[in-house]
Amino acid sequence: MTSGRFAIATHALAVLSQDDEGHASDYVATSINTHPVFLRRVMSLLCKAGIVEAREGRGGGYRLAQPADRIKLSDVYRAVMPEGAIAESPCEPNAKCCIGAGIRAAFNETAAAGNEGLLRGLSKQSVADVARRAAELGHERARAQRAK
Repeated sequence: MTSGRFAIATHALAVLSQDDEGHASDYVATSINTHPVFLRRVMSLLCKAGIVEAREGRGGGYRLAQPADRIKLSDVYRAVMPEGAIAESPCEPNAKCCIGAGIRAAFNETAAAGNEGLLRGLSKQSVADVARRAAELGHERARAQRAK
């Protein structure tokens, strides 16, 4: 089961990319349609990674710490999914079995290669790329809805 943290983080960053001043967490949570508390947990991870900056108090919220075209999706993924996409089994293998004795090491090699490929692919896109595409698709869908 996946957490959705990466999808939520990407959505939030795309929203924040639309305004240099940023937005309150309630505004961003409304766009995502998620609970503000869950969003704040995700945003906390992005703050720790230096991807966003938080503003406290009245009129507070979040803004991007750098231009959206310089924030690679691989950096976002690393910030919110440090364990990677592929995790090892929670079962303790039988060390007396030849497969059980070596499966963790073999699987970790496979998982590392898979996670590396994922990050390589994500490094080719920025938050600005996703925000641009989301706006294009959003405008198309809004036109189609108005035409009905």
